[in-house]
Amino acid sequence: MMRYKIILFLVFAFAKAEFTIAQQDDNYKIEQEERIDIDDFPADARNLIYTISKARRKIKYYKETDGSLITYEAKYKLSGYRYSVECDQKGNVIDIEVLIKKRQIESSIFTIITDKLKGISTRFKVEKIQKQYVIDDQDALLISNRLENDDFDNFELIVAFKENDKIYRKELLFSKEGILLKQRAVKKLKYDFILF
Repeated sequence: MMRYKIILFLVFAFAKAEFTIAQQDDNYKIEQEERIDIDDFPADARNLIYTISKARRKIKYYKETDGSLITYEAKYKLSGYRYSVECDQKGNVIDIEVLIKKRQIESSIFTIITDKLKGISTRFKVEKIQKQYVIDDQDALLISNRLENDDFDNFELIVAFKENDKIYRKELLFSKEGILLKQRAVKKLKYDFILF
């Protein structure tokens, strides 16, 4: 009986170690998001978000944990688009993402992206596409101008792939020219049903 307890203990210990390694690895996205009060959101980012969002009463605030990295997100809807403003714990805006549809990507660029996805697996489903604006300057007027002029940096996609009856997801970052810059596995904490 003692031997089975030791074996069971070792199985759990290795499983925990594997999960911890996956959390620390940049090749994995293990994201948890929880809704928070405005008072728990970094104060330095609030005014900038108010200025660029033009939707003060409709902003929702979140704390996001991705492995050991903690960031904050403000989400709002403006002119029919869903925006997500991510900032660090000090309140510096890291990036802004705008949810878009496939048809809003130039067809020649989307063909390049699709060819890259087919190289990963012939069966895939694009679940989410966002334009990403990487923010270096914390000036609200410059950021607003970039958003209005559609001066974005990258496309970020969440794609579900199916291979050998197994479904897995990846987050892929493409330049606006369609060049794959980065990819990492997405580990969902809840099971999602996907039709292929």
